Amino acid sequence: MVCGQAGTGKTILALHFVNGRCFKGEHTGYIAVEETREDLFDQAAQFGWDLKSFEDRDLLRVYPILEERMVEAKYQYDSYSAERGFGGLIDLVDPDTEHLVIDNLGILALDMNLPHFRQQLDYLVYSLGKRKCTSLLICDETTMTKFGEVALYSVDGAVKLMKRNNPYTDSRERVLEVVKMRRTPTPVDYVTFEIGKDGIEIVP
Repeated sequence: MVCGQAGTGKTILALHFVNGRCFKGEHTGYIAVEETREDLFDQAAQFGWDLKSFEDRDLLRVYPILEERMVEAKYQYDSYSAERGFGGLIDLVDPDTEHLVIDNLGILALDMNLPHFRQQLDYLVYSLGKRKCTSLLICDETTMTKFGEVALYSVDGAVKLMKRNNPYTDSRERVLEVVKMRRTPTPVDYVTFEIGKDGIEIVP
């Protein structure tokens, strides 16, 4: 799970991940809850990532949930409501998908209560795990605040992106915290990163 406030780089990290997997010839899916396919491709192009070419080669499939949500808003029905849970997301994904991004899971959890969210997240993680599908679940800070630490128990790894004031340089910077990563040694300190011409770049 990758969480953080708006503007911390969550979607760019997701696109960086997708580009890397597709470049290696691995089938990857992207469930786009908040942005259109065109917006994502335009963002990726800023870093020289040609996601359209991967789509043309059937290495990438974008599932445009945003468009469906806007139609639902117009006619006041909801295919991805809190009552329906996250099961519909699993049904979307092609069986041969090796990697999956869901961006932003929090939008689909806004009306869930705590027990239901935990149950549905457990189901989502379990189902993707049974498929041996490496998944990046993007979650906004609002949802993480609402559900506290509960979400972190369901996932194998959690990374928090944030902006902070550097007390030594008196400037703003982006940092990430590896909250947990099962079976992997993790740093205790914050890791500084920048969004550069090649995407997410760790600052030595």
